[in-house]
Amino acid sequence: MKQVLVSKSVFFNHVAILQDGRLIDYLFELNNNQNVVGNIYKGRVMNILPGMEAAFIDIGLDKNAYLFLDDLLSDKFLKDSKIKKKDVTNINKVLKIGDELLVQVVRGPMGEKNISVTTDISLTGKFIAFIPNTKNVNLSKKIKNIDERKRLEEIGKSIMINENGMIFRTFAKGCDREAIEKEYKMLSKIYLQIEQEYKYSYAPKLLYKSNSLIERSFLDYVDSTVEEIYVEDDITKDKFNDMISGLPGDKLKNIKIIQAHRVFENFDIDNQVKMLFNRKVELENGGSIVIDVTEALTVIDVNSGKYTGSRNMEETALAINLKALEEIARQIKLRNLSGIILIDFIDVKKEESIALITAKAKSLFRNDKTKTNVIGMTKLNIMEITRKRNTENFYNLITDECMHCGGSGRSLSKIYIFIKIEAIIKNIKYNTSSEAVILKVGSILYNKIIKNCMDIIAEIEKKYDMRIYIKQDSHILSDEIIVGKMGKMSNIDGVYRI
Repeated sequence: MKQVLVSKSVFFNHVAILQDGRLIDYLFELNNNQNVVGNIYKGRVMNILPGMEAAFIDIGLDKNAYLFLDDLLSDKFLKDSKIKKKDVTNINKVLKIGDELLVQVVRGPMGEKNISVTTDISLTGKFIAFIPNTKNVNLSKKIKNIDERKRLEEIGKSIMINENGMIFRTFAKGCDREAIEKEYKMLSKIYLQIEQEYKYSYAPKLLYKSNSLIERSFLDYVDSTVEEIYVEDDITKDKFNDMISGLPGDKLKNIKIIQAHRVFENFDIDNQVKMLFNRKVELENGGSIVIDVTEALTVIDVNSGKYTGSRNMEETALAINLKALEEIARQIKLRNLSGIILIDFIDVKKEESIALITAKAKSLFRNDKTKTNVIGMTKLNIMEITRKRNTENFYNLITDECMHCGGSGRSLSKIYIFIKIEAIIKNIKYNTSSEAVILKVGSILYNKIIKNCMDIIAEIEKKYDMRIYIKQDSHILSDEIIVGKMGKMSNIDGVYRI
């Protein structure tokens, strides 16, 4: 059974995708509108770096965005500039300081790296991605049937308006012309509004806000294989009902939308997410994988552990590697690992074994929502993979550099502190009649909460109608949050002040 679980907290929204109770994908987003990937802006060129073939674009955020030459030369830009791509040899020839551009964010801020933008604009729907200023009609590689590809291509060409093309998404398979045309016209109207606002606004300006986490989860994950969607509030339930009822036919009409309290707790999601902190992941066959994330790349090591397998070492190594690959693919998606990824497999000698491992890796990443390229194996049995960087990985999002070890270790970030505290309060709220609680934390965490987190804790108090006292305890390890005492307000207040 495939299920989609949605949980909204004071600071953080997250979506879990389950297959037979096991977490297979995990999406998260802050509630402070910091997610900018997909946003469309009217930007202004602030600086040009000829040596890097790039420019800095002011889009109204704290830091200027980065625009590479290849991301500048979209069909629209070339058409508006009346130049041919082959004639562009230097960014200075096509761009100058003060120029204004319509740009879309393709990569969010990651560490010290700036946001990246492109002039190649797209708007994503359920069936198609709307691609303005191009006559092309392209299809997802996952649509394999030749007759279906031909049918969709003919529909695309027949509904095209003003030379605005499209890419058919996997969900378009089997969909009728009317539904596709309806979505195309809707996205076309949105783009027309963006163009109009671009003409009459001053740079920098946000012209289009990308889809919310709820909308993205619907567009990318909700299909006929999903049986249940669990939500915690009326607004989210109504949102999913509206999105499903807006689709033609009965493709998703059998999906049950269930509203319940403590959705993530009921399905043990918090514990499954907590496993993403672990550097070492145990495999069912006794082997293990070790994941090390660095600034430059991610290295994953495969170990045989207790697995002895058959008498033949080649067969044993192959069996461990193939089993490990399944968990590696899952962990890469869950942790949102990207950039260069190297997998150090247990040595195999035969070409057939290497071919099987490579083929399985390509198969496992074929349906990845993020563009992933399995390059192949080196002579040292190290597999090279590249995965597109769009947003910060899970590890960096929920940890901070430790001030005591100069960044060689990590401590919980305030984001995860909020998640952890709210989970504790939610559990107390729905299982006891307590009016107040004392949370005991170590010295480092206490200082972090007092300096950075009291405003959010006040919101958690308001949401759950419960008073939260934070008490410092030097005997507690830095990342632990322990419930000291809970009960009536008068009793807890007296205990706290002792």
